[in-house]
Amino acid sequence: APVDPSGTWVAGEGSLAGYRVDEVLFGQNVTAVGRTTGVEGEITIDDGALRAAAFSVDLASVRSDNAKRDSQFANRIMDVLNHPTATFTLTEPVTIGSEALAGDELVAAANGEMTLRGTTRPVTVDLRARLAGATIEVTATTEIVFAEWGIPEPSLPGIRVEDRGVLEVLLVLGRA
Repeated sequence: APVDPSGTWVAGEGSLAGYRVDEVLFGQNVTAVGRTTGVEGEITIDDGALRAAAFSVDLASVRSDNAKRDSQFANRIMDVLNHPTATFTLTEPVTIGSEALAGDELVAAANGEMTLRGTTRPVTVDLRARLAGATIEVTATTEIVFAEWGIPEPSLPGIRVEDRGVLEVLLVLGRA
């Protein structure tokens, strides 16, 4: 039987966030991936719609498979001493169709404001969500053009990095 998802849901164990960016590392094409479980957030569902959503990510805890990349990310690129978190806040409700309320996957665009490296801008994130028993699982992705956020050019000698990357968030939410 369908579960009524109305109420407040809080991010818990299994939630993570990170980035994905294409690099050419000494002539080899690679996709750099960094992740953290340092994610907090909550959503509110009421009357068949996502009415509120906000999450924050601890940027100082983001790790990839390369300590030098992590150092560049934390210091020169994201300046986590001065900008330790990234945030997202929903600015417009997202309607949840009856199929999603019955447990099917919801695919939608969500408008909000994101803050990265001290710059706040409107964004649209691609959402995929589904009610899974006692949890709601939400993935959110959006492409970020670094210059639009005041993020310095990440390339270094021998390493060419694209001018954009994808931010990815997985929220595993339980009732508050």
